Amino acid sequence: MARWDEILSLPVQNPPTLEFSSADLVWSRVEGWRDNIDRLALIPFARVDDFVRGESANKDCPTRFHVEARRRRPPEMAYKPKVDGILEYILYWCSFGPDDHRKGGIVRPSRTTYVPKKKSAGRPNTKRGCTCHFIVKRLIAEPSVALIIYNQDKHVDKKGLPCHGPQDKMAAGTRAMYAPYISEDLRLRVLSLLHVGVSVETIMQRHNESVEKQGGPSNRDDLLTHRYVRRQERSIRRSTYELDPDDAVSISVWVESHQSHVFFFEDFSDSEPFYLGIQTEWQLQQMIRFGNRSLLASDSRFGTNKLKYPIHSLVVFNSDNKAIPVAWIIAPRFGSGDMRRWMRALYNRVNAKDPTWKLAGFIVDDPLVDLLSIREVFQCSVLICFWRVRHAWHKNLMKRCLEIEMRAEISKRLCQAVHNICKGFGAADLFEDFMEDFVDASDFMDYFKAIWFPRIGMWTMALKTLPLASQETCAAMEFYHNQLKLRLFNEKDPSVYQRADWLVDKLGNKVHSYFWLDEYSGKDDFARYRRDEWVSGLTAWRKSLNIPDSDVVMEGKCAKVMDQHDRDIAHVVWNPGSEFALCDCRWAETGNLCEHVFKIVNFLRDKGSSTPSVSLFQYNQALIKMLQCPRYDSLIRDHAVSLAVWVQMQLDTQNDPESSQTTEDPPEQQTVQDEEAGNENHSTNEINASHSGDDPGIGDGTPDCIMGVQDEEAGNENHSTNKINASHSGDDPGVGDETPDCIMGDSGGGLIDLVGSENGDCDAGAG
Repeated sequence: MARWDEILSLPVQNPPTLEFSSADLVWSRVEGWRDNIDRLALIPFARVDDFVRGESANKDCPTRFHVEARRRRPPEMAYKPKVDGILEYILYWCSFGPDDHRKGGIVRPSRTTYVPKKKSAGRPNTKRGCTCHFIVKRLIAEPSVALIIYNQDKHVDKKGLPCHGPQDKMAAGTRAMYAPYISEDLRLRVLSLLHVGVSVETIMQRHNESVEKQGGPSNRDDLLTHRYVRRQERSIRRSTYELDPDDAVSISVWVESHQSHVFFFEDFSDSEPFYLGIQTEWQLQQMIRFGNRSLLASDSRFGTNKLKYPIHSLVVFNSDNKAIPVAWIIAPRFGSGDMRRWMRALYNRVNAKDPTWKLAGFIVDDPLVDLLSIREVFQCSVLICFWRVRHAWHKNLMKRCLEIEMRAEISKRLCQAVHNICKGFGAADLFEDFMEDFVDASDFMDYFKAIWFPRIGMWTMALKTLPLASQETCAAMEFYHNQLKLRLFNEKDPSVYQRADWLVDKLGNKVHSYFWLDEYSGKDDFARYRRDEWVSGLTAWRKSLNIPDSDVVMEGKCAKVMDQHDRDIAHVVWNPGSEFALCDCRWAETGNLCEHVFKIVNFLRDKGSSTPSVSLFQYNQALIKMLQCPRYDSLIRDHAVSLAVWVQMQLDTQNDPESSQTTEDPPEQQTVQDEEAGNENHSTNEINASHSGDDPGIGDGTPDCIMGVQDEEAGNENHSTNKINASHSGDDPGVGDETPDCIMGDSGGGLIDLVGSENGDCDAGAG
């Protein structure tokens, strides 16, 4: 028992990297079987695959580990909770062993029946007697932990000599110099290109050209064969989504064969609805990479008009602020009470990979969403994104109101109503006055009364209580929604939209391939072979940043923006300076926010002739409320001042990056961290009550520090406090639930990658 007491007392190691190897672990020596001294370590069982991948990527001796033996206790089998009981035993062996098919090599008796093939293909030809292997045990006593026993960690044969890789002189000039299989990145690249319609010959031609440019093969990926690519293409062509005539059975079969892609599944039943959460390994990596200390957005109810089972997408934003789907949830309906289970499963999956991962903010597009579950699971503040409603209003206004000036007036009044509600200056009765004033636009008013007026109450409440997401976020969500529509709704037979197995297969293969290629650095090599649904480009917000000011002309109530592709075309923008502006370009006519509207917004704010965005207004109000805390509560007030100064410095950096110097985290942040534990008894009621009065302890200079942020309302505000605000939410027990949500408001555009940088870590104790 002393041996197991020593083993179970070892710390469970969980390196923060996506993949890790034996070099990243601290190994212990414990007495083992037959008086041997075992070299072992404990890691989370959910991260065994990460360890296998990291150990395979050995620079000195590239290889791949395969499962040589596996024993698993059936779930239904009864067992005693013994300290040394094993739920699962897996033996991983280097793929260059254990048999040795070299001349004079030793082959196990069970393998002597193997007949060598005439062609040099097949795994047995890679066997060179490598003795490197390790054992993974999942113990009954600790099912969530994996015990790794790694005694033979050298890639040598039984004689102790290197048998593959650069250290083996006999392997020079052969494939034994490299890993036995292509990398996961190349495999995904080949599959993605095939799924989007690029031919086998084109893939091999581009691959061979790249190998020739670098002067010949230097790794296993350079040895990609035409035969392998052709085999993958044939497998895709012969595959079918319909694994069973019964849709429910077909889904169950798919889930059983794609366990690594499923983070949550509830089968069809009389009491519970069908739920399926899909997340590939690549999506998980993107969620960790772009979601940590950043924003996660929800696109709910996609395809309700066409699909039998709507799609709920969760997206993060990359360096270009384009939305990348990191999870898809498929269900016949999305009730507010059902979110907690799949969100908890998703969070646990991410947390098992990276325990330090944490969201800065969660953006929702549904006023009836379960806010308590989001805050409980992700421990972050929640923002509301109005893009879906504005898109529907804009699209139907263009369709149902033919008079241009009437369109502009209706859009302007809708914008004023929404902004006043967000700023706390109005309520749902604003829309009643709106409907009375525009009774002449009967077609649009009938639509508005039937569809939206019954929902105005819940949207008004959401806009009052939740901070508004930025305009750049809206542009990114619109762009993602359009991409998903192009890549999903392109089937010749519309009846497939009523099957869940088709939807799962299409999302996991083709749609996933499109988004994977969007992030692929070498996608331009295949630009001429793209299909329409592969065309990605930049969001409307990013495109607007490339339009020079000289292409903008103000003409009374309108503005004209020169087309960047055809200089003979000038697009007319009504209600310039508003995100509810109307443009005559093709993208805007379908209800979307175009680059011409965003350009006018930034142009006018640069000139100082337009008010700051609602998001920046909410942000400033939150800081002022924090400053109005009682004098004795200096922790919150000091942090508000330091936060405002830090945001101002970041905005100055965006405005003049050459003259700015590297900024450091405000010293108050360390104070917040140090005093976090001692301030757990701060009262939210005291903070909120202090909002009604003026704090005599605040000097005239302090509000100037905050309100100075408004002076940067031009392009800087649209460059961002969305992530900055989000990163300062949710953990300090000294700040109530209301205050962090107010801070989450952004500056009107903001998704720049400040959160997650050195300065972005200042949220440790922030309200």
